[in-house]
Amino acid sequence: MTLAPIRGAPPGAPNPDFPANGMAAKPADPNTTSPPDAPPQAVPRRQRGAPIEFGGHGAMLTFRVTPELPAISRASMTVHVMAVEHGSSHRFGFLQMSAANARMFLTDLRNGRSSIVAMGDEDGTVQITFEVTDAGVAFEVQKTSEPRALCRCEMDRTFDIKSMADELLGDLGA
Repeated sequence: MTLAPIRGAPPGAPNPDFPANGMAAKPADPNTTSPPDAPPQAVPRRQRGAPIEFGGHGAMLTFRVTPELPAISRASMTVHVMAVEHGSSHRFGFLQMSAANARMFLTDLRNGRSSIVAMGDEDGTVQITFEVTDAGVAFEVQKTSEPRALCRCEMDRTFDIKSMADELLGDLGA
């Protein structure tokens, strides 16, 4: 059986010969170590537009930026708040901010301003207050209709809130 010529190859180019028995893959030796002068593996970068999640001590926040679709919808940022307990989770609520308010909020967060209240100017059922403390960043979640807090969570100093804010500002196109 003859193979068809390769698309895009010059006229008269030979067709490559393929082995009849297939390529035998050699399994990697599990005890093999990388050479000492090999560069360390890079941490994969976050794909633009992917949501950012962080949390601590019982709650998880998910930040998602929706880019502008000209003539269809404006850019916005939505924050979902989940209560996370051993083996289960339930939704506290969400807030949705316009791009302008999200930029102001993220800029204040990046600059370490304290305390910052995130409220949904487009939609939402909760508001979130961020504070920078000696221990790290703390956030408090409360329903917009109730004065008492649903939860208060503290993040340790290892969480880089400035980088998170920069990534989300980049997603907004700031």
